[in-house]
Amino acid sequence: MALILAVEDYANYRKLDGNVARANELAELLRARGFDVAVAANPANAGARAALRDLSGKVANSRLALVLILGHGASGSGQTFFLPNNATIERSTDLLSRGVSIGNVAQIVSSAKAAGVCFMMSAPNFTKPVEGVDMRPQFQGELGASVAVAVSNSTKIPVSRMDASAAQAIRDVISLLQSTPNADLKQLLSACAANQQGVIAGNVADISLVKPAPPKPQSPPPEAGKSAAPAPAPPPSPPAPGISEEALQALQTLEGMLDPRQVRRVQTKLTTLGHYRGPIDAIVGPLTREAIRDYQKKTGHQETGYLTPAELKALVEGVP
Repeated sequence: MALILAVEDYANYRKLDGNVARANELAELLRARGFDVAVAANPANAGARAALRDLSGKVANSRLALVLILGHGASGSGQTFFLPNNATIERSTDLLSRGVSIGNVAQIVSSAKAAGVCFMMSAPNFTKPVEGVDMRPQFQGELGASVAVAVSNSTKIPVSRMDASAAQAIRDVISLLQSTPNADLKQLLSACAANQQGVIAGNVADISLVKPAPPKPQSPPPEAGKSAAPAPAPPPSPPAPGISEEALQALQTLEGMLDPRQVRRVQTKLTTLGHYRGPIDAIVGPLTREAIRDYQKKTGHQETGYLTPAELKALVEGVP
């Protein structure tokens, strides 16, 4: 399960161009990995809380729950808060009613077997300092045993650079999901924390971001007096020794996201390189798969028959 809260159109503070588009891009990348994703774009206070209530009813006992937040934030009284698009903070106590506590978000997802909260946090432009309100993250109390929170800023980053750090964290998370098929929660939270410039609190579970394949159904035992049916043929081996089923599934998922034009470019380039002799039909059939293996063998890469993001980039660049 995943929820993405993204605000760019603030009523009272500086607008953040592009957050909603980036949230939708993150949602598609997570859906490709098997996540059930909801996006709340420019939510007001009530809308953000409603989205979290809806998530709380779905997340119990799920394998992995994620909440990604893009927007302004502030801290006070030992807590860090996300500011919805209609928030106005005039005193520190306003954060409790007009902001969304990141600690409460972590508590909501704690009923999942593993969970992560990623806050790509920019700084609101208060017209004057608000006593008791800080721009750096604060965490008091313990998070759940299987929950971790990452924030893109910390005391290492000046307030003047918080927006740039948040933007970099967004780019890093998107890049990770695009380029690393077997990415895990630890890598995601590290990217969210601006690669050690931000902060990570709690316990990071060692869990992949790729939804595992469902177990294959077992055949029922034979009835008494009847001989068992012949055992089915074993499933085909993975395309290459040493590749895990999880990594293979991630590569297959990424291949399914290619549009026909990209597939034609791959076939065209493989033809030019002498690996492919089939039609340029935008269909990844046996001939294309074998050509990819030949290309991988020649370039010294693992011969999976499925292109990694780096291999795909090398093949499509410069092909009209």
